[in-house]
Amino acid sequence: MIIHLDYQIDKEHYKKMFFDRYDTGGYHKEGDVVLEYWYKVFNIEKLVMPITKDLGIEDLYTKPRFSYQFPNSTLPEHIDQDKIVGINLNLMPNAPSITIDNKSYEYENCLVDVGSKVHKVNADKNPRLVLKYAIRSNWNEMYKRLDKRGLIDHNKTIQCNPYYMKYESILSDNDKKFVRNQGSIVKVAV
Repeated sequence: MIIHLDYQIDKEHYKKMFFDRYDTGGYHKEGDVVLEYWYKVFNIEKLVMPITKDLGIEDLYTKPRFSYQFPNSTLPEHIDQDKIVGINLNLMPNAPSITIDNKSYEYENCLVDVGSKVHKVNADKNPRLVLKYAIRSNWNEMYKRLDKRGLIDHNKTIQCNPYYMKYESILSDNDKKFVRNQGSIVKVAV
């Protein structure tokens, strides 16, 4: 499930912040396998605190990071561990997309259920850079917080997910094999 957000950030400021800290990051690892097309910069909590407060999530266990995916690379199907909920804030001129349950969604900024839905990022000629919040909270709590602050773009969301208000975040038994760190990305990426 994806929910479009009515929230804007200074893309150039945060993109510069990412590139200024590029040498502090590293490639994503799955066990011993290094995914050399997916680069992350962590330890940015203080730098992005104004956004964290805008979103109303400063009291939750969050792990913000810059997530950069190189052009023409695919992040294979997976489900993030710990049933996390993600907030993705686009920092590039072109809207990125995410494929959830075999349906592709373009977004500028979104709340996305990456902890119970199979998702992937298809290859694109453009690089993808997002400020991503990995939040250990349940879907309904996150939706309510963002909606209370007026940050849900209901008009845009209903166009791609007409039944989004009835959505329940459930990790099906059949999809558990896609949970990351159980080899799902590595099997496809190697």
